[in-house]
Amino acid sequence: MHNEWSDAGQMFPGNDLMWLALVILGGTLTAALIALVVVLARLQEAERKISEKESNHESILDRLQENEYRLRTIIESEPECVKLQAEDGTVLEINPAGLRLVDANQPADIIGRKIYTVVAPEYIDIYRENMRRVFAGEAMVYEFRAITLKNRIAWMETHAAPLRDARGNIYALLGITRDITEHKQSEEQARRHQTELARVARLSTMGEMATGIAHELNQPLSAIANFARGCIRRLRSGDMSPEDLAEPLEEVCEQAERAGEILRHVRDFVRKSELQLRPVDVNQIVRSVVKFTDHEARQHRTMVRLHLGADLPKVQADSIMIEQVICNLVRNACEAMVEADSPRREVSIHTRGFGNDEVEIEIGDTGPGIDGTVIDQVFDQFFTTKPDGVGMGLSISRSIVESHGGRVRAESGGSGGTVVRFTLKTGGQPERNRERADSIHS
Repeated sequence: MHNEWSDAGQMFPGNDLMWLALVILGGTLTAALIALVVVLARLQEAERKISEKESNHESILDRLQENEYRLRTIIESEPECVKLQAEDGTVLEINPAGLRLVDANQPADIIGRKIYTVVAPEYIDIYRENMRRVFAGEAMVYEFRAITLKNRIAWMETHAAPLRDARGNIYALLGITRDITEHKQSEEQARRHQTELARVARLSTMGEMATGIAHELNQPLSAIANFARGCIRRLRSGDMSPEDLAEPLEEVCEQAERAGEILRHVRDFVRKSELQLRPVDVNQIVRSVVKFTDHEARQHRTMVRLHLGADLPKVQADSIMIEQVICNLVRNACEAMVEADSPRREVSIHTRGFGNDEVEIEIGDTGPGIDGTVIDQVFDQFFTTKPDGVGMGLSISRSIVESHGGRVRAESGGSGGTVVRFTLKTGGQPERNRERADSIHS
């Protein structure tokens, strides 16, 4: 070891060795200083970025708070009820208009409570189903009857949409609700008014068809009188057994029931009643109307042909109301052909399936048809092409069809005449009796 240092001392004199050590030390210090400067620079840069991020974050928070304040101000000043509901129906938020709508004195009266406390019992299940659909991602509009916190009964309409978080998960229902009680009352009043107009129209129809009714009643009454006189003659002759009276008396009962059925049908046709939807057979309704109007058709020398669809499903309808529609259309067709003095007078009635859930009834004639410039107006109130018409029959018919959820339209026939078609919603099971084309001749 001594030799090595001796050798170094020989290679580098004392002063040179000291300078070498200083140079090495200086280089190390310089490198350390440079590294320190770099670290400090990076720290400063990091602090600057952190400061910028904090500033940006504060700016974002300010904007969010601003937006929240603006949104809350808009919601609170909104004249319609705006509310947030949880999936179980709990009211999370509601604006002042909503508090007024449910007759709440303060937010605590409704916030945190289930919305079902203000939903009428018969609508709770429907309301739950609508909420389920909204939380499944569907936007909806639905109506329900409400009983407010002060027991006021009202009709409400809600526009509901799902609210999603940043990950797309639905966490609340946003509902905008308004009171539609006045609208519902107006609808009900208009419906009652239309029902009354329809009844008046039926009374007018029955007045015009009185001859036909008398004819229909005359047949069974005459038969009853003839069979009764025959029984009396046999009783007076004394040459008969009790069994001989059985058959004519059965005929008397049958004809009496027929007369009673005609009277019941007339009474039902003109009675004042509310719309009552039941599963009914369209083909049976058509047959009843044709039988009812047969005498009038014969007077006008008009042939009525039936083309009734096979295996038609039943429709949800008020049979008396639909009879009135078909009766109006058949009588209009007959009168149009008489006024035009049509050489061939024929009314055809078709029934057929229409789409997946409707049945279509078509009434066509061989009359002069309708001018294309007015064909879109024939169902308007007070529009008529008859010199002495009042323009209510077709308007009432359209109202009846639309109240059943159907549609009605008129068009010119391919070979002349007019065709009117209307649809009714189906319900119940298809009819199994196969119908064939029928005709009733004048």
